[in-house]
Formats: sequence, structure tokens, C-alpha cells
Amino acid sequence: MKRKNGQMSGSVESAKLYNSQYQGSPAEQYLVARGLGEGAPKFLPGYVGDSVTVGHEKYRHHLVLPYLRPAGGPHMVATLRFRCIRDQCVKDSDGQYYFQKGLKEQHGEHGKYQSLPGDHPRLFNTKALIAPSPYVAIAEGEYSSWAVELDGIPCVATQGVSAWKDHFDRAFAGYEKVFLLGDGDSAGQEMNEALAERLPNGVPVELPAVHDPDSFRHAFGAGSIRELLGLS
Repeated sequence: MKRKNGQMSGSVESAKLYNSQYQGSPAEQYLVARGLGEGAPKFLPGYVGDSVTVGHEKYRHHLVLPYLRPAGGPHMVATLRFRCIRDQCVKDSDGQYYFQKGLKEQHGEHGKYQSLPGDHPRLFNTKALIAPSPYVAIAEGEYSSWAVELDGIPCVATQGVSAWKDHFDRAFAGYEKVFLLGDGDSAGQEMNEALAERLPNGVPVELPAVHDPDSFRHAFGAGSIRELLGLS
């Protein structure tokens, strides 16, 4: 159920509950391994552990990504997205994460991400849009936005090119540059091309094949995204 202001009912309370179960959880271990752990105080991730909001039972053992709002306190949350991190989906038989070996995760038919029933596509990390900056970036996926922000670059994320809505365009008017950081594959190239047609200040950035901003920063270190964008 959505409230009239577009907020998914119960999101604030659930975000607080799941954030309280984050420390020491498999979700924390997963994000630290991806090189994103230092961003936890800013993005307030959670974990669906022993305590579960009624109706969220199917998200147990998922990492929680709250869609924080720019105003109203640290836990003003518009909605939640759930990311599967079950061992059988994200780890190889030797216990290593698939991403550590350059392999794709094995999520099968249940999928990698799940949104709340009745929710609609949104931009992640809209706080980036009120940062005092002549530029902003758009990435494909929450983790990528997180990684770009850790390099000091305001960055929102879309849930994919098909999830882009017409009214999103207006949020990017007035910037000198809007860096378009689609993943280094055909879908990422499609996103860059589609957004470059919509945004006259859009600057498509080509990432190396097989990389997204998250894996790129993990592979080449802190500051590598700034260098890629010519901001170092």
C-alpha cells in the first residue's frame, strides 16, 4: 500500500528494524567484500534476519536497500528494495563470492532484486540531487551509485533503462554535466545511448567490458572513478 505522498506504507519502521540487524550480518560481510562497507553509515543498509515485518517473510536473508529521502531525518524512507545474498546464490562451492572470481551470481528464477508489491520504479539516492555540484552521475543499479558516491561524486541510480520515467528528466536540468555510467555491456551501452538522447547535458562514459562502477572501483581502487571521469 502506498501513502498519498508516494511513500510505501511501513517502509520507515521496516528500514529501522532491518538496519538494527545489519551489523555482523551476512549483508555486512557481503558489502564489505564488495568494497562498499564504508558507505553503510550514509546509505543505512539492512538485513532481514530473525525479526521480520509481517508480509516480508519471503525476503528473509536478503540485504535491504532503503530509498532514503533528502529531507526529514536519517530514516525518512520512500521504499525498500531487497537483494538476495543467500550463500547458494552468491557463493561458489569453495565459499568465495562469485564476484571475487569474476563470475555471475546464480539467482535462478526467484531473481536478484525484489521490490515491494505495488511499488513503482524510482531513482535511488536522490540526496545526490541536492548536493552543491556542477555535475552529477547516473548509474545502473544501487551498488554502482554507492561506489561512485564513495569517490566523492554525486550519483543516483536507475533500476534499468526500461524503468526510466519521463518526469525523471527534469531533475537533471541545469547541471553542466550528467555523467552516464551504464555497465560495460550491451545493456549499459543501451542505457547510455537512451539517456544521452533525453538529456542534452548527458555525457556517456564507456566502462571496460565486464565492469560496472562498483566492480571497477573494487578492481582499480578508491579514486579510480574520479580519474575515469577526468575529475581527479
